[in-house]
Amino acid sequence: MQHRFAVLYCTFPVIFVRFCLLVLPILFFAGCVVVVQKQPQVQQKSAAKPENERPLRQLASKPVVVMSDEVVRSELGDMVSLLPAEWSLVNIETNMPVQVFSVAVNNSYTASLAYSVLRKEENFDQVFQKDGLVGIGKISATKRDTKMRNIKRLGEFEEVIVGTKHFCLYRYTTDNGATLNRVAVFRSSFGNYYECTLSDLTFTGRKLIPRDEMESIYVSVLATIDF
Repeated sequence: MQHRFAVLYCTFPVIFVRFCLLVLPILFFAGCVVVVQKQPQVQQKSAAKPENERPLRQLASKPVVVMSDEVVRSELGDMVSLLPAEWSLVNIETNMPVQVFSVAVNNSYTASLAYSVLRKEENFDQVFQKDGLVGIGKISATKRDTKMRNIKRLGEFEEVIVGTKHFCLYRYTTDNGATLNRVAVFRSSFGNYYECTLSDLTFTGRKLIPRDEMESIYVSVLATIDF
């Protein structure tokens, strides 16, 4: 995959430079998010649900688009994910903070995936015990509200099930819905919190991936995340 990325770099030098200068700062704000480290736990649990609350929505437990064998892994090794086919990892060592540990783009540079670790706050565990992943998702969204201009959340926070794994999903836009950012917040069996953010990219001026295809990519990536 490093060889493939080298080819892309040589083929699109101007696009790559523009990506680093224009897109990575945005991903910094999108990924300035929070780490909680605990002893490994046997099962992942969310906050208790009222008996009359409707069942959680279940997403596809297997990818619905072709995935590559390129593995994204957290520094602690407590979460892994596969990239979609024809996506490449970006070298972020000198451009991103340590919270963002992996960024990938598609071959036309019109979409990106950013993986981030969430940094601990004093009330983090209390929020999770009381409100589950939705509470953590709201903290994540609030941080974006304070760091990004013209941000607007679209829809509600939603906890979903993918196989046996739980995620809190929310979406936001910074351009009145012309582009979307899809965020999934989850908790590993080690008690660490992570984000996976799928975003549209416009800096190349190329046609964006259709919304329905992006949704298929989104659920497919979630299906491969293991923690």
